[in-house]
Amino acid sequence: MKGIIHRSAKAATCAGGSIAPGKYLSLTITGFCTVDQGPVKVWHSVFVAPNAGLIAAFGDGPQLAVGGSLYVERNAVLVLGCEPEAFTCINDPDQAVGTFSSKGTVYGNLSASNALAVIVHNAHIGGNLRVHQGGGGYNCNPQAALFGSPAYATFEDTSVGGNATVNDMQTCWLGFFRTTVGGWTKYQNNSTFSPDGNEVDTNVVQGNFACSGNNPAAQVGDSSGFPNIAFGKATGECASLTGP
Repeated sequence: MKGIIHRSAKAATCAGGSIAPGKYLSLTITGFCTVDQGPVKVWHSVFVAPNAGLIAAFGDGPQLAVGGSLYVERNAVLVLGCEPEAFTCINDPDQAVGTFSSKGTVYGNLSASNALAVIVHNAHIGGNLRVHQGGGGYNCNPQAALFGSPAYATFEDTSVGGNATVNDMQTCWLGFFRTTVGGWTKYQNNSTFSPDGNEVDTNVVQGNFACSGNNPAAQVGDSSGFPNIAFGKATGECASLTGP
């Protein structure tokens, strides 16, 4: 994030509730916090502590922009971005289709390790995307932290400037759709309890696209998507899911 740091910006911690709109040097999330009142700009990094949650999926004004990186730690929840149809904003009056949107922006990396859920729509990640392990286990049990939804992860309608890695997750369902990646992508060793999980399609990858060891194998599922495009080499399970 370019520009002069606002003199009034300070490091802040949210232990729960709404994050006040404004500018922050850095932001640490220790409870369940929402970006639902207006734009939140963080000059450096955002840390979602173990067992905490950051929900930035409210439209019609609220928006999260992070100048550094966003880190999601053990058993934590991230919901970033929302849009009509694919993931309706929580405050949208039309929950069937939706009219609101909110674009999440992270100029650095988005890194999650052993997180419970990482749910990303309509976002831009300037650096690398790395999601490693976590996912709530090989089940579709309701999760109180997700308001009764099973734990899952997805990355949709998003751009990644660097490389993307999603590996070693065990979760209810996992998807990777309509996402552009400026480097390579590795989607490996992910297991979903839902047989419709590991849906990987309609992505554009500048480098190599490697998919292997997933259970079920990477698939189109019921997404009605299109073949992936890789400017490098598509290997493993994604070879048959990628156009010429």
